Amino acid sequence: MSFFARIERFCADLIERTFAKTFPADLEPAQIARKLVATMEAQTRDDDGNLHAPGAYAVYVSPDDYERLAEHRRYLERAWADLLRNLARKVGVTFDGGRVTVTMSVAARIPLGAIEIAVAGADAGEGPRSFRLLTIKGVPPDGVYEIGQRARIGRSDDGEVVLLDPGVSRSHAVIEIVGGAAVVRDLDSTNGTFVNGRRVTQRSLKNGDELRFGNTRMRLEAR
Repeated sequence: MSFFARIERFCADLIERTFAKTFPADLEPAQIARKLVATMEAQTRDDDGNLHAPGAYAVYVSPDDYERLAEHRRYLERAWADLLRNLARKVGVTFDGGRVTVTMSVAARIPLGAIEIAVAGADAGEGPRSFRLLTIKGVPPDGVYEIGQRARIGRSDDGEVVLLDPGVSRSHAVIEIVGGAAVVRDLDSTNGTFVNGRRVTQRSLKNGDELRFGNTRMRLEAR
């Protein structure tokens, strides 16, 4: 069973048991828990068969939501961290630094009901980082593609990054911004998605990573 399938298997029951009976319906701790799990999943990397995930997560909510949750903040931070720890243990993930922490803070820029999550090394207080893809080899040459929250990559004209490469599937891959970081996910392409020469199904990206789709090579830039 894959890491992602195992996460889905254990996640729902753990979240419901932890939060459903503790808080009234107008609070969102379970929603935040699900987004924390999704962020951990997106940031998990496979290093030669060993799964590693960031160990520090920051949850940012609106002033009104923070006011309603603040009374329970310490409990929630421990409960969220325990949830990630239990899931990691069940699916064989090791946290960077050997432990996991979750902190909740207020951010005036966030609207009511919204959540932002940042991981270690990403400062959400400065706002979301911007990313772009630069063509190293391929058609069109010298292409520059700004990445919003989600960019589809392939030969289809419906995508945000259209590559004129017969080795690229029509819907080849997608890059999404999760927790302030760029994550590439292969869409069951014929020839695969590669990061720094290694075929991946899903991978968190860092500045300067080289991606290959078919015969097209691209570089990620974070700004």
